[in-house]
Amino acid sequence: MSIDTKASKFLPQDVQDAINTFIAQTNILEEYDLDSIPPEYTMNLLKTLGKYPEFISVAFELMNIINNE
Repeated sequence: MSIDTKASKFLPQDVQDAINTFIAQTNILEEYDLDSIPPEYTMNLLKTLGKYPEFISVAFELMNIINNE
């Protein structure tokens, strides 16, 4: 089942791009029954979120999720 959603338009363009790319990679993971997303996509998402003070907590929450899995 693929995710058919996009990042909200109110977000900065680079955040939208990082989220949408991550979603696309998640769909590829699902479609081809892969074990994981290449780490570059996750790092790009975290770095992009980390550039904005209002998204730091989201980046930390994602890191906690990743570390606990």
